[in-house]
Amino acid sequence: MRLAEQFGAGAWNLPRQLNALDALMWRCEADPRLRSPLIGLFLLDQVPDWERLRTGHDWATRMVPRLRERPVTPLLNPASPVWTADPEFDLSHHVRRVRLPEPAGRRELLDLAETMAGAPFDPNRPLWESVLVEGVRWEGKACAAAWILRFHHSMADGQAAISWLTSLLSRQREPRSDKPQPPVPPVPPPPSVLSLLPSRLGADLVSAGLFRLAEEALRAAAQPQHAVVELTRMLRTVVELAPRPVGPLSPLLSGRGTTRRLDLLTVPVDGLRAAASTAGASINDVFLTAVSGGLRRYHELYGAAPETLSVAMPLRVRGNRPMAGNRFGGVRVAAPMAEKDPLVRLAAVHRLLTEANGAFDLGGLDIVTTLLNRLPTPLVLEVARRIGLSFDVQLSQIPVFDRGFYLSGAAIQDFWCFGPVPGCAVTAIMISRRSGASVGVTVDAAAVTDLPAFMSCLEEGFTDLR
Repeated sequence: MRLAEQFGAGAWNLPRQLNALDALMWRCEADPRLRSPLIGLFLLDQVPDWERLRTGHDWATRMVPRLRERPVTPLLNPASPVWTADPEFDLSHHVRRVRLPEPAGRRELLDLAETMAGAPFDPNRPLWESVLVEGVRWEGKACAAAWILRFHHSMADGQAAISWLTSLLSRQREPRSDKPQPPVPPVPPPPSVLSLLPSRLGADLVSAGLFRLAEEALRAAAQPQHAVVELTRMLRTVVELAPRPVGPLSPLLSGRGTTRRLDLLTVPVDGLRAAASTAGASINDVFLTAVSGGLRRYHELYGAAPETLSVAMPLRVRGNRPMAGNRFGGVRVAAPMAEKDPLVRLAAVHRLLTEANGAFDLGGLDIVTTLLNRLPTPLVLEVARRIGLSFDVQLSQIPVFDRGFYLSGAAIQDFWCFGPVPGCAVTAIMISRRSGASVGVTVDAAAVTDLPAFMSCLEEGFTDLR
């Protein structure tokens, strides 16, 4: 799809109200253990011109005005935040550059990304930041600089984020003169109480909504037991619909904290595809099989390897919906971990994921997220924590076309994506391309206490399938 068709004026028509899943992710920002940053780490072959980089970011915010917006919570409906233009938008709050102390390599760059992963987002500004990192040295690559992009998961899921990036990044090193140049989006006046009402109510329902709100408040004051009963009923419904563990959880990965550690792998993809073809499986199946093999090795280092690994994986269900926000389902499986033969394990994983995908009910997920958002924030956080604790590992695989992309004249040589660990122990995101696969790993440091050993075991899990 051409750039002008993908964004520009069409991007101004993105949904204003956060859907139930987006709203849930944003409300969970109140708990450091449940925060949902997505981080992209890009290696560059040269240092981009700083002014060109800033100008390019300004252009991107005009192409995708969502980058100039922040979520605002309606006063009369805290469960339905809406995207509202930041009247004081300042690019300097979002785009900066740093230089790492020399000699700085891979670990120092990941340490910087870890600091960004643990930082809260400013709710008064759009939920993203872009950092150019100079003074980088990377083993085995002619890397002169790096780019770290952080944004809140409520803005976009992986599919939408990749669509944004591949449309906004350039396909050539030289500046383009034919790019569309939309004007700066107009900033609306400060919202009134009525304008913050959810749009779905409509103007004709404003009076009725206020009346119902007052009526419920009076009834709760006169009959507090009625409000307690109603809240208890709603909470019971959510608990019944919320997922339970699909298998035993790992005692080795049971710790939970607020410190996040990041690491990465680059693996050849030809062997993975050959293994998938041999077993009649998908790259998704191979990904889970490799991770389960790596986790078995890590458990064996500590003298105990459970029979299964409790894993959650997303399903793409976006269809023709706008490329913004989050639209995905999810399945959870007890993946075989004790089986040492990787091809036997791959066949079992393929059967498990096929059955789980066939049984997935998108309507059930919509019901859970909608009901969750009707609860007070402390209860939302408690239920979200329990959901996150119902599995140990979260995996996501995102296919990307193998094309050359440039950031303000600098060629992108490689990149990784790191996801949140909202209650689980490990999140791994695999970006698969024809030329190879990059795996970004985020761990809860209280759950994975020996990250170097963990990554070594994980790499061996992929080696088994090459």
